[in-house]
Amino acid sequence: MVAQQSIEILVTAKESLVLEALAQADAPYSQRAQALLAVDAGSTIEQAARVANLKVTQVRYWIGRFKNGRLGVFPDWLIEEMDASVQAASPKPKKKKEKAKKKKEKAKKTKAKAAGAKKTDKKGA
Repeated sequence: MVAQQSIEILVTAKESLVLEALAQADAPYSQRAQALLAVDAGSTIEQAARVANLKVTQVRYWIGRFKNGRLGVFPDWLIEEMDASVQAASPKPKKKKEKAKKKKEKAKKTKAKAAGAKKTDKKGA
């Protein structure tokens, strides 16, 4: 019986999103991404090989390549394509809208205070 080997590769959140998108792409890239995601999720190399329909030696090879080159092990055009699809699918940050809204509210309050001060000046005169 062969001992099952588990390896930790520590995929970042962004890498995970790109790998998940790659896992839906065409083989062989999808198989490699599936294997990396499986290992990162805690599967053994043997389990990852079964999930991705690869040989154990292939999974070991791609883990090594990924540890050294990260997402650079995939073709640039494919990473750019996946990056674009991940960005399109992710919700846009609301910070700019929130800042603009707060700025408008502050401007309204300032105008209201200024208008109130003018009314007070007219009453006192």
